[in-house]
Amino acid sequence: MNLSFIGRIFVFHFAIAACLACSQSMADQQKTLTGKSKVDFAHEILPILTKHCIECHAGANRSGGLSLGTRAALLSGAESGDVVVPGDAEASRLIHVVESTEEYEQMPPEGPRLKPEEIAALRRWIDQDLPWDAGVTLGEAEWTPPLQPRMVELPSAWRGREHPVDRLLDAGIVSREQTPPSPASDAAFLRRVTLDAIGLLPTPEELAKFTTDPSEDKREQKIDELLTRDVAYADHWLTMWNDLLRNDYTGTGYITGGRKQITPWLYASLKNNKPYDEFVRELIAPTAESSGFIDGIQWRGDVNASQTREIQFAQNISQVFLGINMKCASCHDSFIDRWTLSEAYNLAAIYADSPLELNRCDKPTGQMATPRWIFPELGDVDPEASKQERLQQLAGLMTHPDNGRFTRTIVNRIWERLMGRGIVHPVDAMNSQPWNEDLLDYLAVRFAKDGYDLRKFIRFVMTSQAYQSESVVQLHEPDESYVYAGPIARRMTAEQLIDAVWQVTHTQPVESEADVDRSREVPAQVSQQETVDSTPVVASWIWHGGETGKQTFLRKTVTLDSAPFAARLIATCDNAFKLRINGVEVASSRNWKQPQYVDVTSHLVKGDNLIEVDAEMFGGSAGFVGQIALEKESGLQVIASDESWDARPSADSGWASAAVVKPHGAAPWGNVLKSGVSSAPPVRAALVKNDFLMRSLGRPHRDQVVTSRPSGLTTLQAIDLSNGEILAEYLERGGKRLASDGLSGEQLAERLFLYALSRKPVEAEWQVVKDVLAGRNDAQAVEDLLWIIFMHPEFQMIR
Repeated sequence: MNLSFIGRIFVFHFAIAACLACSQSMADQQKTLTGKSKVDFAHEILPILTKHCIECHAGANRSGGLSLGTRAALLSGAESGDVVVPGDAEASRLIHVVESTEEYEQMPPEGPRLKPEEIAALRRWIDQDLPWDAGVTLGEAEWTPPLQPRMVELPSAWRGREHPVDRLLDAGIVSREQTPPSPASDAAFLRRVTLDAIGLLPTPEELAKFTTDPSEDKREQKIDELLTRDVAYADHWLTMWNDLLRNDYTGTGYITGGRKQITPWLYASLKNNKPYDEFVRELIAPTAESSGFIDGIQWRGDVNASQTREIQFAQNISQVFLGINMKCASCHDSFIDRWTLSEAYNLAAIYADSPLELNRCDKPTGQMATPRWIFPELGDVDPEASKQERLQQLAGLMTHPDNGRFTRTIVNRIWERLMGRGIVHPVDAMNSQPWNEDLLDYLAVRFAKDGYDLRKFIRFVMTSQAYQSESVVQLHEPDESYVYAGPIARRMTAEQLIDAVWQVTHTQPVESEADVDRSREVPAQVSQQETVDSTPVVASWIWHGGETGKQTFLRKTVTLDSAPFAARLIATCDNAFKLRINGVEVASSRNWKQPQYVDVTSHLVKGDNLIEVDAEMFGGSAGFVGQIALEKESGLQVIASDESWDARPSADSGWASAAVVKPHGAAPWGNVLKSGVSSAPPVRAALVKNDFLMRSLGRPHRDQVVTSRPSGLTTLQAIDLSNGEILAEYLERGGKRLASDGLSGEQLAERLFLYALSRKPVEAEWQVVKDVLAGRNDAQAVEDLLWIIFMHPEFQMIR
């Protein structure tokens, strides 16, 4: 490693991580010494305020002008401005009045006084800057979300911007006399829209083509092109839905059978763009393939009443499809919303196989639940019906055309993904007032009118000038006063960042954990052209030349003058085979009727490449057939199985020329390899198991529903991104792969910047590049350059 430069980079990152860890450790020690541990608002403060304060100071009750309905109301709505002083409990009048014994000022004026430990908790709460869980409102909210869809009249267009989203947002910009955001550059737009639509970076070739295209409608054309890439779209949006539907490939319950995947059903639904209302009905009244969501997790051992499968059902469908928090109401009447314990249990009873007894704070009440829907204005389920019938009735009620909360919730989730912040924030607090109610209601109604088409809705938002404007970098989490000023810059998800690293370095894994169909037919107009997917089959069936045996070992060394732009393997064997390229297994099969179609671009390098096959037959005919089509600067090249390969019948035999058994297409196998069937694209991060790197970057375990991931940088992330083993291994392999491309150091550096950042290096960056490469572009120098680019904050952001 070039320690003269890159070593300083590592030391710098490590120092930052160490400082973060040290400061956190010191803070933890200080809290231990002072007894002032971090306040748990929901469990320490909320019960105190509910017990002693909200009768007079929440909802419509504002005694003395003070409301405790929200944090903002507490800070602003009082006759005296010093009711609470965040960070200074001693200066806060709230502490004074709860400690006072004077009749005219003590609080509460009647009833039991606060206990010393309750006052101590309030002191710690104020001293820690008044933390308040997002979306929590005490008492009856001053704004209640409507149930029915609401029609919105669009305001007049401003600046000639006719898109409904722009008209609705521009009205607020005009009324606030706010400077409207400028359009994003073509390069910034392309990087953002590609990451948002399919989760990948635009290639340098795509960037050059787009930025030089003079067409006025090129942005709409690009959006349409991206959203028609079914496999890439499903690969990307699978992450959001795996989080929402707590679907994964490993984790609690999968080993014991107490949990079931829905991956094949979910992936196919996304790939085929299943209408969202149908999608949800199949989750609530499921088929065998989609039942894993409502079945939840059968936890091992004893669990509390709020984690039974029936209660999980009530919690999960409420949170995912309606943005409603039923978790609090699963234990007792909710402190933070209107929902009661009986309503939560009645919803759970729709799913229950037997009568369900209410448990309050994990204690049986003797009261039995009745299967009921939480919005009877839309209808109800028949409590006497079978479980299957009740679920079908519930599925119809959830997706009822008059259930405006259903459509508002999903459009709010998609808006947050594309724009950086929900119209209602957080996205699971749909009882909270939107910052633009007309915008939310318009989008919800339009989504339903457009047939609940998720891709069409994504396109609708993306085609607005609001989405295509310059992004805003927020130094702090916006508060209740947030207004639109442009899309908010966001960090990549763990999967996007890993996919981007794999893209640039060609280090994708070979096998997917997800059992999904990612193949596609090559369109006729494409298959007629010369492409790696439509190259005619010229391979022959080969085996060793001795007596028929049950196994053969095959090899061929191919020397390439440059690494290929694209390379696609097609192969099969009667009966089984494993194929390695340069020591890495890239394909295997035990069924000759199902050939392997694999993208092997990342495994071939400039210079010598060793292809090895271990093949065996179980009886009948013996033969291996395969070829690799490569696209290079000089054109297409085909490496096909033929007599030029080496073969031997056993590992201790000598090598000899392979024997051609039959030409491809001959009996008994026929034309088993097909041209015009696309190989599956490179594996994506959403399709593999979670690992330590993705976990530190925010990918959850998915034992619980996850609707938004943490946005801040943690100490663990800083460590893993600066010298973690997993990332280091990718970049080491990437350095070797890219160093074989035949490009000069400056050419390679420019290409890497264009790929990772969608721009060329600026002057100061060029100087760094020269220092790192030092006139060379060997594997170590390229690896050092990759570290610098991937550690660039700009790389890790979607702007």
